[in-house]
Amino acid sequence: MDASSGHIEQLTNLAKAKAFLGREFLTWLWYTAETTRERLVLSIPGGKKDLEVNLWVDDRLVLEGTASMTHSNVMKGGDPSHSREAAASLATGKTVREMKLGLSVKGGGEFSANLSCDDLNPRGLKLPVPDRADGDSERGAAVMPLGERLRATESFLTVLDGLFLHFLDQRVDPTWETTALAAMREWIKKRQGDKESDTIH
Repeated sequence: MDASSGHIEQLTNLAKAKAFLGREFLTWLWYTAETTRERLVLSIPGGKKDLEVNLWVDDRLVLEGTASMTHSNVMKGGDPSHSREAAASLATGKTVREMKLGLSVKGGGEFSANLSCDDLNPRGLKLPVPDRADGDSERGAAVMPLGERLRATESFLTVLDGLFLHFLDQRVDPTWETTALAAMREWIKKRQGDKESDTIH
């Protein structure tokens, strides 16, 4: 098998894994965004250096159960991931069907995009705002040249793949259930407990 065939096979396998583990990955992203205190360090295959990334759930979050008749909880605007509705949905076993993910890359600016568990392809991708040139008007937005837009889009996709591979490393580890999954379950319990305390007080 030559190098190009091996690369194509790797991409095909990655696509299949994304489709199969989409809900788990998006829920893991939410968990990671809330519980990681420092920048997340990602090792990118073939990359010259590791990337340092901050994550957050932006203003859209859709949670859904696995049963066919289970309705979705669609939360938009503000900070939906910290709402009582989101905590209650997690506690009943719902996982993330869609989310708007925000991320910042050290030295690379801020991005956001809507992700669906079906294919994890980013939609509505928002790229970093370029620095305003001296000649730009105060009200006019700086325009990113096409070449830079393509490079920025590629950077986002590289980070997204890096995040998925980071998740996959944990997911296939024999200790997944007793380490990462157990920590996520504790996070869900704590969120539910915190929201109930807010209601009581």
